[in-house]
Amino acid sequence: MLFLLLCAIILGVSADCKNESGWSMETPDKTTGREGKLLVLFCKFTHPHHEYRGNISIIWKEKNSLIFNYINYPLKPGFANQVLVNKEEHFQPLGNGRENDASIIIKHLKSRDTGKKYICRVELTEEPRAKFQVDHGALEVAAVQAFRGSSVIGKRGVSATLPCSFKLPNKNLISITILWMKGNPRRESVVFNHTRSHSAAPAYTDTVNEADRYKLVGNPDQGNASISVRGLRMNDTSDYFCHVWVRRSKRKTVTQDETRLQVVVPATILNLSVVTNVTGDTLMCRAEGEPPANITWIGPGNSILSVNSSEMRVIQDLEIHQTVGELLHPRLRGSYNCVAVNEHGTDTREIHLPEEGMNVLTLALYIGSSISAVVVLLIAFAVWSLKKDSRQRGSCVDSSAANDLRSEGVEPDLQLERDPIHNVVVQQQRQKTK
Repeated sequence: MLFLLLCAIILGVSADCKNESGWSMETPDKTTGREGKLLVLFCKFTHPHHEYRGNISIIWKEKNSLIFNYINYPLKPGFANQVLVNKEEHFQPLGNGRENDASIIIKHLKSRDTGKKYICRVELTEEPRAKFQVDHGALEVAAVQAFRGSSVIGKRGVSATLPCSFKLPNKNLISITILWMKGNPRRESVVFNHTRSHSAAPAYTDTVNEADRYKLVGNPDQGNASISVRGLRMNDTSDYFCHVWVRRSKRKTVTQDETRLQVVVPATILNLSVVTNVTGDTLMCRAEGEPPANITWIGPGNSILSVNSSEMRVIQDLEIHQTVGELLHPRLRGSYNCVAVNEHGTDTREIHLPEEGMNVLTLALYIGSSISAVVVLLIAFAVWSLKKDSRQRGSCVDSSAANDLRSEGVEPDLQLERDPIHNVVVQQQRQKTK
């Protein structure tokens, strides 16, 4: 998407760098950037060799001095760039030669870059006499003070304005195109694209507006390309690049600016609780904040507890922007305050630690032990009852056997009376004899 947008912008700006062999190349007449930031040198081209699949050499010169050269060669899938010359490591590739884009990046724009003019040259290395070049317009480096600021801070959930200004020509204005990119400009990261026409209908169009969260709040007709971002999220923290293309009847200029957006969260306590275990009580305070919140404790009597105390523990989870502070085994009973602080806000919450006594865990252990003892007693009683009943049934059998013997005139054997099983056997034998 980024390459297509840049192509549309440049082709809309100019197409006067052509020759009879079917080559064309478009570059702006003037590019303005911020000192110390990166700047894109745009260069788009076309050539008549539409089936060409070989290597493409991208060459940039300052006057007659070679400053940057890399080879774009095909891979399956995709492509790769091999840098051959990079003066002072000042440049790096941006465009894809396979998509007719020879644009490059100046990594850190310097004041001495002002006024420099560059030459963009493209060669199809495996096609005879297939090469073309054109002059890139002069650079203008603006000092940091010339812009309204390079950093914006916004709170999560609200809106923030990203500033961008440019010079507006007095006459012969045809169109203004505003392009905003998020993150690394070497990636396809366009979040907003707005074109305002002064020569044709419609008067303006928004071709890109990611998630419908961006809005042009500046007036381009007054040299203001600022946008607002609504409903800030933590992942909105990034660098944002503003590119403004101004097209006149015979001239085109590009202004580039960079703004850092930092989304912050005031320190807020999410939860304060008492955690009890076998080792005692622990006060736990969970807070969120960006930058991370600092947690301190105020004990009974408004005494500020030492941050370096061995009884304190702090754990930070930077991914979810949360901090957990723990106060281990507080010795005093009463009210404790957790205080969460960062540079954007302060939050305080109170919790009461009751007087020492039978805590919940101790009570649970006591109840559990009591229930276990009762169960053991019931089991013991049941076993004793079963044994007693068994002895009573055995005694009844012995007495019955002895009475039967006496009724038959036989004196019972004392051993038999003491052995119920033997008695039963004797009775069965007597019944068979009868």
